[in-house]
Amino acid sequence: MRLRFERGAAAGSARGAVRDALDRWKLAHLADDALLVTTELVQNALRHTGAGGVLVVRRTAGALRIEVADGSREQPRVKAPDPTRVGGRGLSIVAAVARAWGTLAQTGQAGKIVWAELAV
Repeated sequence: MRLRFERGAAAGSARGAVRDALDRWKLAHLADDALLVTTELVQNALRHTGAGGVLVVRRTAGALRIEVADGSREQPRVKAPDPTRVGGRGLSIVAAVARAWGTLAQTGQAGKIVWAELAV
């Protein structure tokens, strides 16, 4: 499943596309975690790059892989929780829910891919 999202987009359309893919792949039991990870990765791309990106979700052997590509080379960082801030916990949540996560440089173009895998 592949979905391009633009600046000003809401993560809701991304969640809907992921839910549809999970239903087709008979992985609805992963919906809560997959939708949480999708929301965090898409929102981070929108918030920190000021532009859109591409969401790719695929089923691999033993995993559901969620990737968000954006045009920024700035690497995401897990921040220590600050009790005085409302946000800033997204990647901590992704790290807690996913079996693995990380970043890759996009080949042939500027930017990066932030990915997370959930065990199937």
